[in-house]
Amino acid sequence: MGRIKPVNNTSHVLFVVSTQDEMTKFINRINGHMRLKVSSFTKACNFLGINMIPANPIIDPLDPYFSGLIDTDGSIVFNYPGNRIGCFLELKYNEFSANLNLDNVVPGTKPTVRTLSKSVKSKGNIKKFTSIRFSFDSVQAMPCLYEYFMVNRLYCDMKFYRISKIIGFMDIRSYQKCAYDSPEFQIYSTF
Repeated sequence: MGRIKPVNNTSHVLFVVSTQDEMTKFINRINGHMRLKVSSFTKACNFLGINMIPANPIIDPLDPYFSGLIDTDGSIVFNYPGNRIGCFLELKYNEFSANLNLDNVVPGTKPTVRTLSKSVKSKGNIKKFTSIRFSFDSVQAMPCLYEYFMVNRLYCDMKFYRISKIIGFMDIRSYQKCAYDSPEFQIYSTF
């Protein structure tokens, strides 16, 4: 069903479904799983005469859906002042992203959730918008994130590489406070 089309000069591809029969099959397969782009999905269901099934906004423990969100809209960062590695997911704020519940997806930890007001200057105009950020960035969350992403591998190698460093980092975290000329601080600095 459908075809895959490469996007010029990128590593991306498009999945193209062009017949109404294929679209109906595809929509029926993902119906009940659409949590964020619900407005567009509802339009597609209406066009095809399909009853749209709302998805459960509560993500189950170890659900790979979260890994996909991090691959597309998330970040894995090393926070030097906080001496930790964290995971952030930032989405456009709307009724669907506001209802998304990630409290159970990474067993052993829960995200901090914040709404953020932002401004972007483009072509002389200032555009204001609101986003929602889910932050798994505590020291206690690090081993939980490691375990989750070892089960639900990230597609992005760079993000997966950063997650894979958590266990080794836990062993050297305390070296940040060592003297600058000590071997321990050099190990930390090299990390």
